Amino acid sequence: MDIEGLILDVDGVISRGRKPIERAIEGYRLLRDAGIKTVFVSNNSARSRRMMVEKFSGYGMDVDEAEIIVATHATAVFIRERDGKSRVYTTGEHGLVEELENEGHEVVEGLDADYLVAASNRNINFEIFTKALRLALNDEVKYVAVNPDRIFPGEDGPVPGTGLVIGAVYWMTGREPDAVVGKPSRVIVEQAVQMLGVERDRIAIVGDQIEIDVLAGKNSGLKTVLVLSGVTTRDNYEKKVNEAGLTPDFVFGDLYDFAQRVISRK
Repeated sequence: MDIEGLILDVDGVISRGRKPIERAIEGYRLLRDAGIKTVFVSNNSARSRRMMVEKFSGYGMDVDEAEIIVATHATAVFIRERDGKSRVYTTGEHGLVEELENEGHEVVEGLDADYLVAASNRNINFEIFTKALRLALNDEVKYVAVNPDRIFPGEDGPVPGTGLVIGAVYWMTGREPDAVVGKPSRVIVEQAVQMLGVERDRIAIVGDQIEIDVLAGKNSGLKTVLVLSGVTTRDNYEKKVNEAGLTPDFVFGDLYDFAQRVISRK
């Protein structure tokens, strides 16, 4: 496996919820020590880049913002590049609000928004869904989802992802997002490829979801590596493959197992 650059997912690869996957962190250190370039690309819709750096630091990992592409920031940039500074209502948490405001957007609480931005929220409630419903019914409001993730790997098992919001809005209104920013979108993956500065045929994307990470890699012509430490496990692997209609190029138990294989081939 001739690899010089890696695009690493975070949730389900490095951590589950707030809990680190210790073997994966050791695997990451092995890869860095071996001179493999890495960039983290996360579909997380709750954290900003600053918050991700703090998370990594808590795991004993030396990672800075220049090595991170998170869907919250990518969404804020997408809106700015498309329509400039805008009024945004989001179902999301503080990390997303932080990135939206960093890009000059005004985050509003009423129905005077130019954009509805769907994102997961651990404190979502009836009022938030009601505002999202009313904005989605307004054809003049543009509707963007931070990511398409149906579920999210928590510490003790899967929890709802942004799909909770997307699904609810669709069931209420029949409207799907006008755009989805996070993986498997090529936009966010191509940013990572450029950041690595490595030939495409020497880059692999590593993730825990076939319909998100593996599909993102296939869409961008990258090697695809699935780890069974998150949403996809040894028990549900065959089911996930059949559901997605995709097979990853390589499958490993976790990032440490993958690191061992990469290093042994160098």
